[in-house]
Formats: sequence, C-alpha cells, structure tokens
Amino acid sequence: MSNSYVAVYLITNMFATYTLYRYMCIFFDRKDVDKRQEFLSYSLYFCINSFLYLTFNKPALNIASNLIMFFLLTYNYQSTTKTRLIAVVLIYMILMTIEVLVMLILQNYGITVTSGNDAALITGLISIKIISYIFMLFMSNFKMINNEIKVSNIHWLSIFIIPVGTLILVLIMISMDYASNVTGIIISIMILLIINVFVYYFYDELMKSYQSKIEKTLLQQQNNAYLKQLEIINQSKENIKTFRHNVKNHALTLKYYIDNHDRDGAIKYLDNIFEFINYSKEHAKSGNFEIDSLINYKMDLAEKNNIKAEVYLAIPHKLNINPFDLNIVIGNLLDNAIEAALKAENKFINISIELDRNVLYISISNSYDGRLKLIKNKLVTTKDNDNHGIGLSSVQNSIEKYNGTMNIHYDERVFYVDVLMYN
Repeated sequence: MSNSYVAVYLITNMFATYTLYRYMCIFFDRKDVDKRQEFLSYSLYFCINSFLYLTFNKPALNIASNLIMFFLLTYNYQSTTKTRLIAVVLIYMILMTIEVLVMLILQNYGITVTSGNDAALITGLISIKIISYIFMLFMSNFKMINNEIKVSNIHWLSIFIIPVGTLILVLIMISMDYASNVTGIIISIMILLIINVFVYYFYDELMKSYQSKIEKTLLQQQNNAYLKQLEIINQSKENIKTFRHNVKNHALTLKYYIDNHDRDGAIKYLDNIFEFINYSKEHAKSGNFEIDSLINYKMDLAEKNNIKAEVYLAIPHKLNINPFDLNIVIGNLLDNAIEAALKAENKFINISIELDRNVLYISISNSYDGRLKLIKNKLVTTKDNDNHGIGLSSVQNSIEKYNGTMNIHYDERVFYVDVLMYN
C-alpha cells in the first residue's frame, strides 16, 4: 500500500466510523447514553479497525473483527441482546451489500478496485464510504417519516445533494489529475468529508430543535389547561363566597315558595343555586388535577364551537402513568375529535376514562362528516400546521410505553377510539 492510499484510507475510515455511529442511532435510542464513553468506544473502534486492516489486510479477520466490535459498540445503548444481534447483522449486511455493488458497478466501467492501482483503490474506497453514508441518510429520514415527523422536499434535497456532489467531485479529481497532485487531492477529500459531517450534524440539530418545539407546544398546552382549571376553581370559590353572602336572601325566597306551596318553584330555585355553586363549565371533576385540567380546557374549546360534550371519569387523584404521556394521548385524541366534530351536522363528543383493576380505559367517540383521510391505508389527521408531526403515531408511541393498545373503528357518522394503558 502506498502512503497516499494509507492517508486516504485513514481519512475515509474516520468518515466510515461516523457513518457507523449514525447507523447505530437509527437502531438504538441515545436517551441515557454516556457521551464520553460513546466517543471513546468509537475512537477505539477506529484505531483497532485501521490497525488490523493496514497490518494484516485479511478478509476473514476484517469480517470477524468488525462483527465483534459492532456488537460491543451496541453496549453504549440500552437494549436487549436479541435487538443488538439483529442490529449488528443488518448494519453489516447493508455495508457489505453496498461494498459489493459499488465494486461491481466500478468494474463494469473498467475500474478494478482489486487491481492494486492507487487511483482505482481510492476511487472504490471513497465511493463505498459515501454511498454507505447516503443510504444511512435515507434510512434516517424514513425513520422520521414513520414517526410522523414531516420531512419537506427541500430537506431531502439539501441533505443528499452534498454527499452526491462530494462523490462526483472526488471522482472527477481522481480521474483528471491524481498522479500529479496527490497531496492536494487528499486534502480536498478530507475537507469535503468534514463538510458532509458538519452538514449532517447541523441537520440533526435542526431536527432536535423541531422536536423540542413540539415538546414546548405540549407543555404550553398543559399549562393552558392548568390555568383553565385554576380559573374554574377560583370561579367556583367565588360563587360559593357570593352564595354565603346572600344566603339569608336565598332562604327568604325559598320560605316564600314553601309558604305558598309552590313546590316546582322551590325545586327550580334550588337547581339554580346548585348550578351557580358548581359552575357549569367544570366538565371534569374527578379530583385528578392533570386530567381534569386538560379535559376542562379542551371541552371549553368544544363548547365555544357549539359541540355538545359528555364526560364520564372514574379515576383516582393520582395515576402511575406519566402526566406528560397522558397529555399526549388525551390531548391529541381530543384535538382530533374536536376537529372532526366541527365538520359534522350533529356536533358531539363523548369521553369516558376509568381505572379498573389497574388498567386505564380511555374511550372517545365523536361525530364527523363521514369522510376520512387515508394515506397508505393509515388514518392521518387533516391538520395543516406546525404541529402536524404530533398525530396518531405520537399517541401510539406513548401508549406502547405502558404496553397498551389503541383500537380505532367508525361508522358513517361516528368515530370511536378506545385506548387501554396499564397503570
């Protein structure tokens, strides 16, 4: 191996190590990762992998060492042994398939990677690494789409045009002027690969920012619900205070009805008193502050849009289910229900939430106009705003945290959602 090939190999292997890290991120959650340990483990992988290849260059040794080190790298992340094994095999098969395909394509164009020619070796090496990187970008974006994170066409274009452009530029440089300017080409390759890493890094940060925006939106919704609940509580307290102040007058009025044997008048007057004290806008009165707040907030929105609402709650003051997950499930289902009921002639929403034998049952039914939006046989919301990424998929993810299920069914006029979550 020439010095120029060794230099290019080390540069591209750094890039390949970063690509491997991104593949791991597709299969595993980095939520509780020790980032220092993660960085050191990938650095160690790069050093061992480079040493074995440059020193021995034995295919069997390279395959065995890569599989073992891939598996060890998975211990940076929380997962089961089965998932680790599946991820390692899939990642290695993807990388091997790309390598074989690239070699066959180049050979078809007269470039034999195994010929020992530096230009051919470097062309094959760079092509394999960049195409592996591009395939990883496709997988990352499809993962976001499956999680209902909207990926616009301009994002797709911007994230792929740079690695594709890099590959084209490198191939042009090698084919035109490799022998006369080896150092310049190696430096150019290094700069182009660094640009690719930084572009993806900034893209990744952009997606994290988008996710953070979604979480802030949910928190804001929760805060608004709490404020609404406080308003209801304060109004009820004010009504009781006013009633106490006027209790003598109310007693005299009731005495008048009784003295005149006006039973209906007395009952109606008492009903007015109870309605005044209870404050009719308090739809949810279970004592569970988080759920009461959210439902009262949503039902207030429904009431303003002339949607009739019926609420049945049989739940304790506290649940083991995280309030944030409940907010996602109940909040999104009610948003969808309100959106659908608005388009119906007979506008209504029925909500039932109860805890039975440590299982939380949530049932929501609502009227709708009989039309549903289906994409690839999957129901999607018709909301067209910044929060489009929060949909039935987000609800499903929160439900699955508690080994729950969601059942959706509908007829021509009513849409039903039944949720089961273990408390």
